[in-house]
Amino acid sequence: MRQPIYKSRPVEPDPATFGGQRINDFIVLSEGFSNCYLLETPEGNIQVNSGMGLEAPVHKANFDDYSRVPTRYLILTQGHVDHVGGVAYFREQNPGLEVIAQAGNSEHQNYDGRLQVFRGGRSAFAFSDKFARALEYYEQQNYTDYPVQDVPTPDLLFEDRHSLTLGGLNLELIAVPGGETNDSLIIWLPDHKICLTGNLFGCPFGHFPNLVTIRGDRYRDALICAEAVQTVLDLGPEMILYGHHAPVVGKALIEEELNILREAIVYVHDETVKGMNAGLDVHTLMDQIRLPPAL
Repeated sequence: MRQPIYKSRPVEPDPATFGGQRINDFIVLSEGFSNCYLLETPEGNIQVNSGMGLEAPVHKANFDDYSRVPTRYLILTQGHVDHVGGVAYFREQNPGLEVIAQAGNSEHQNYDGRLQVFRGGRSAFAFSDKFARALEYYEQQNYTDYPVQDVPTPDLLFEDRHSLTLGGLNLELIAVPGGETNDSLIIWLPDHKICLTGNLFGCPFGHFPNLVTIRGDRYRDALICAEAVQTVLDLGPEMILYGHHAPVVGKALIEEELNILREAIVYVHDETVKGMNAGLDVHTLMDQIRLPPAL
């Protein structure tokens, strides 16, 4: 029987802790509420995501263990607070830093800001204890001067695709609005067959996506989400650098997991539509719809 990959991976994200991890000869991972990555080149570094404000110095310390070369670009894979909150800190540390995001980034930050109190109360059950433990851990590490959470304005915005080359490293930034936010993007390294997906697929890789969150995020359209999965599949990645926890390695494994994920999303969508058109209520559909064994 098939064992889905999400059953063998951690589920919940945790705040950043000191200690990064080298992924290959030019990429460093710093885990946090959402992963941050450093891409090293001979002409300067490229950073992916900035963490929350209080995590930013931890991410920088983790990157500094491997490289102290100035960072030229900071790419935000979406507008959630755990991606954008450390931007001001990294701008201070890297004069001239250029921040790149998809065109909907600022709109999404504004949307998050309007519902901050409402959604904060609905998500406290999942995060309040984590923050308390993080602050205790940081104090033990003699880290108590936390940067303010930023609400940044990116320097460069793009709609569908944006190409970037630095120090011989080629990057393709591709908008994938079916992710956690409408401004989600992925980063494709074509010469290395590596895709940085951010939180496109949610927290546990390979698990059915959280299309309607308890905390009250926007509804995430199932068919657009399935299209985003197909976008990654079409690239043929051999490694996915995920938004949470360790990389996913192996072209065959990635293809299997993403094909099943896409098919599962479409199946639940189509069965729901059939039931709606047959006059069934939502509770009946919740009880009746089950994924086929192959999914």
